[in-house]
This record gives sequence, structure tokens and C-alpha cells, in this order.
Amino acid sequence: MTPLPQKIEISNVPPYVEPWSVARIPKFVVTVLERWQRNHGDLPSQFYAVMCPQVEVNAAGGLPSRVVALTDPRLRCRHFTGCHKPYFVALFCGADADQRCAEAQRWLSWSESYRVTIDDDAVRLAFIDATEEAPAEETQGPARTPRTLKELLATGEIVSIME
Repeated sequence: MTPLPQKIEISNVPPYVEPWSVARIPKFVVTVLERWQRNHGDLPSQFYAVMCPQVEVNAAGGLPSRVVALTDPRLRCRHFTGCHKPYFVALFCGADADQRCAEAQRWLSWSESYRVTIDDDAVRLAFIDATEEAPAEETQGPARTPRTLKELLATGEIVSIME
């Protein structure tokens, strides 16, 4: 496994996104990428990423089905910030990665997306877009029934965010 550079360079983040950007939290992005590499091997030198607070995913009743369809399960993860807030992170690789990333992001409230380039001296994130409010529930498909804590424990979903 090739070690990742510890230096992060983030460009073009608009001032209105800076206060809530998870990518700007020191070591968050590098830690997510290192964890992914430990589990799956080396990352490509360029790919796309979208990051969204897990609480927003939960508030929507889980990942929208379109996001599930657009993402590879091996390229999705949940990771905690240094202040113990869980985030959903999806990586997009391949020829149409930019398009899939952009479409998936439209369904994720308070998400931010980046073109990620890994070279010898830094991990470079070029800001692409931010979504504050995802489309209304009726445009996402049938409304989801809220689940009880017991149901979430039975399916293992509540524990999976800690992996």
C-alpha cells in the first residue's frame, strides 16, 4: 500500500461553505482515505468524492435509492470527525465519475463534493459543488416510514456507522 501524503490542499471553497465544510477539518479527508486504503488497497491518483453528515442521511430515512444506484458499495463509508460526528463519504471512480458524483450529491442535504488528486506531496481537493437542501421527499420516490430504534438495531444499521 502506498502511503498517502499528509498534506491537504483545498481550493475554490466558497465563503458560504467554509464554516460547515467537513473537508476543512484537519486530518478528516486523509484519515478517510487511509482507512479506505487499509481495507481495499491503493486509490487511483484522481477520483471524485462527496461528503454528507450522516444525520442528514438518517433524516431522509436512509440513503436515497438513487444514491445507492450511483455508488459502489465498496466506495461508500461512514467516518467520524474528531468531534465524534458521523459523516457519509462516497468515492467515485471511472469515466463517468464526475457525472455520478454530481447526481448523487443532488440527493444529499448539506453535502460537498470535490475532485480529488493524489500526488507525491499532497492530496488536492478542488471544490465542485455544495447542496444545502436535497429535493423534497415526494420527488425522491415513495415516502419512507420512520423506523424505531429496535428496528435499526435488528438490521444492524445503527451499529454500521461505527465501522
